[in-house]
Amino acid sequence: MATEGELVRMENGRWARFQQCTICNSGHQDPDEIAILVAVELSEPYQEILNAAEDSLDGYRKRGIPVEVRLAPNGDGKLSLSFEFGQSATVH
Repeated sequence: MATEGELVRMENGRWARFQQCTICNSGHQDPDEIAILVAVELSEPYQEILNAAEDSLDGYRKRGIPVEVRLAPNGDGKLSLSFEFGQSATVH
């Protein structure tokens, strides 16, 4: 199951980020809202950054070091790129 902020590579080779979206049932007598996670394709600059990061991280993965890349909102409304190493990973 996906989590908000999780990055995925789609079948077309492009990167997307899971983002929570609210769906409104406006104009209906039952105006409930529901939140869903959708994969939103990232803009070209982020595609290039993530492709470069993936190439760089490939060396860690080949050595058996689990690592993930995550995009998350920072305080000024932009996305920041962070690297998360598995708990058992030791980086030298």
